[in-house]
Amino acid sequence: MQFRLLYTKADRVKRSVLLLLAFFVSMSVSQAEEVLLSEGSVIASTSLLLDITRVGDQLFAVGKRGHVLRSADCGKSWKQIRVPTRKTLNSIYFRDEKHAWIGGHDGLILMSTDGGEQWQIVHQDIAAEQPIFDLIFTENGKGLAVGAYGAFLVSDDGGKSWSSRALYGEDDFHLYSIVRMRSGELIVSGEAGSVYLSINNGDSWEKLKTPYDGTYFGSLLLAQEQLLIFGMRGHIYRSSDLGYSWEKIKSETNYTLSGGLEIADKSIVLSGDGGVLLQSTDEGRSFSLLASGKRSHKLALAECTDGTVLAVGEAGVEKIR
Repeated sequence: MQFRLLYTKADRVKRSVLLLLAFFVSMSVSQAEEVLLSEGSVIASTSLLLDITRVGDQLFAVGKRGHVLRSADCGKSWKQIRVPTRKTLNSIYFRDEKHAWIGGHDGLILMSTDGGEQWQIVHQDIAAEQPIFDLIFTENGKGLAVGAYGAFLVSDDGGKSWSSRALYGEDDFHLYSIVRMRSGELIVSGEAGSVYLSINNGDSWEKLKTPYDGTYFGSLLLAQEQLLIFGMRGHIYRSSDLGYSWEKIKSETNYTLSGGLEIADKSIVLSGDGGVLLQSTDEGRSFSLLASGKRSHKLALAECTDGTVLAVGEAGVEKIR
């Protein structure tokens, strides 16, 4: 297998350390191992995890070597679900309590139709070497997935199969996040200040201007239909008009930000490298520093039904609130 760094241009060197680590962990697994189940591990919940989500009263987390974990008690205990891959898994998305998808390295997409108990591979492209970083479905059941080197996959059959398409011209920027506004518009954010808007379920895209040419690793739709994008060197921007204009938000940190969550009390938490945690209590107009300088990078966040907030990252699952 030919090795290739995720960044090849000068401005791509500044990317998240953990995403690079995840890439090399994945590349160390041979193609022959694709037929094997994910590795069973008693320490999976304290190993590298890259995404977490809540569906109903259950939590699901995904990470290195095909680790998929489920908890029914707010992370006090975890059950590992074996899946048919040992690739690093970057993202998990539930359309409802039964139907879910996981995105991983080498264009991998897994699908479950029984609430995450069993998974099957519905797409993979080893030769492309394009990790999938985020997935979403529109109201009409169309699936969209984004990833490295401009990876953009679409499913028109409810997620059973996926095809590669061009999102915007010749752009090949890494695409890290996709969100759907409540009014139906889709927004993708990624490398080199790239943000794209679609008003027709992803059939076509408009490239928006942003005030920063660094990478946006995350985006968050707020209750009031406001949008936050955030990423390299602690940059945060807020928009109330679908990304046509942006307000710069002071973040109190230079650490890269990658995780975001609006919790039930309407406060907002952002997380990232160096264990940084930021909180806003005014709908994202300002943030205060909760934690920083710790060794454990925190990449994604989820809230339990009792209000407990968990983060996943380098040290697995951690309670932060």
